[in-house]
Amino acid sequence: MRQARLVVFKILSFVLLMSFSPAWGLSMDVYPAKPIRLIVPFAPGATTDFLGRVVAQHMTEAWGKSVIVENKIGAAGLIGVDATAKSPPDGYTVCVSTGAIAIYSATKGDVPFDALKDFEYIAMIGRVPHVIVVNKDFPANNFQEFLAYTKNGQPFPYASTGARSNAHFTGEMLRSSTGILLQHVSYRGGAPAMGDLVAGHIQIMVASLTTAMPFIKSGAIKPLAITTGTRSAALPNTPTLKELGYPEIDNAEWWGVIAPKNTPKDILEIWRNELKKVITPALMEKSPGLELYPMTPDEMRKLVQKELVTWKEVAKKSNITE
Repeated sequence: MRQARLVVFKILSFVLLMSFSPAWGLSMDVYPAKPIRLIVPFAPGATTDFLGRVVAQHMTEAWGKSVIVENKIGAAGLIGVDATAKSPPDGYTVCVSTGAIAIYSATKGDVPFDALKDFEYIAMIGRVPHVIVVNKDFPANNFQEFLAYTKNGQPFPYASTGARSNAHFTGEMLRSSTGILLQHVSYRGGAPAMGDLVAGHIQIMVASLTTAMPFIKSGAIKPLAITTGTRSAALPNTPTLKELGYPEIDNAEWWGVIAPKNTPKDILEIWRNELKKVITPALMEKSPGLELYPMTPDEMRKLVQKELVTWKEVAKKSNITE
């Protein structure tokens, strides 16, 4: 009897001890126990920032603990993604990353992390096509006229959201596939690039549809083609590059939530379950052009792996080394 009581006492003592263990109790029973840092690798006002703040607000309200957005900008998002990789894998740092995570390693420049090995892929938020747009006074009203005009004379500058961004590499795919004369001009984000396009300081831009839509609606810019394989519901009358004879150009900007490698699996599941309440058609309606892009964590990783191959080929063809 005495021995049985001793066994029970030891079991209860173990359970009590584990309930206060950071590795067990914090991750399961009381997570989150403190504020969470949500890294957004781009400036305030961009689509990534909008999505990050929607996620942060929902989680703050759902969990009763602050989820604080930190805009850690620079190098087309690389600085913020790198900071995520180097953060403790305790569930208190996550990041809203773009598809550029697959581009950083596509050039010969030094990248301080491995896109496939240094992150946990939590959930896909959505995607948005790029759209080839021109200033309203540009002497082309459709893609065929655009091709004819840009194959003659000196290279035409085109704007993107930054060097080694998805828009940059999409522009290079467009140049190599069509033979048109284009020269990349890197901006620090979509907003300043769009501002110059509308003002006429630059005539051509590869833009995310969410950034371009208000200016398309106002008539300040003209859409010529969509970069995904199917037309966008937000812009149904604009043809895809696939329709126009360039099936190899079929890509979009996407956003997903990631965490440092070895973040506890139970915490990752807590995030996934709560994100299901955020990633809905209602969220897509708040950002015209944004599309649901359902994907498991394994499928996200495979997407990154596939895009790494694609972007390395683009970098090689266009001689992009850094």
